[in-house]
Amino acid sequence: MGPAADKAGDGLIRAAVMLAVRDAERSVAFYRDVLGFEQLEYPEIPLLRRGDLQLFLVEESPPTDDRPGVTLTPPASPGRMPINLVFEVDDAEAEYAVLSARGLAFLTPPAQPPWGGLRCFAQDPDGYLIEIEQPPPTG
Repeated sequence: MGPAADKAGDGLIRAAVMLAVRDAERSVAFYRDVLGFEQLEYPEIPLLRRGDLQLFLVEESPPTDDRPGVTLTPPASPGRMPINLVFEVDDAEAEYAVLSARGLAFLTPPAQPPWGGLRCFAQDPDGYLIEIEQPPPTG
């Protein structure tokens, strides 16, 4: 690799996720009211933020001049997801209780995976997988 390859990403300010959703208004309400995202002002596309994660929500987005041949569409089936949004938390059981009280239906309660910590999963209105993860203790 040359020097240019070694510098790739040095100017990165932040990363964001753009999710294609069936109903942007419904998804904004879910991420804002259930998951506690802040809704930001942004031209034409809903933008939400929680911590360092920013989410853009679009209903279908056809190809553009700078993205030829690529259409963003919501997933075809809630059982086959291309995205797993992972939210790392200090206390998975507490987060599970808070989000359950806000109406989030989890697939299972928090459980310990083989590598430790705790995690549980839910899905957003379009079926995107949401993982609440409490990492294992370090040290």
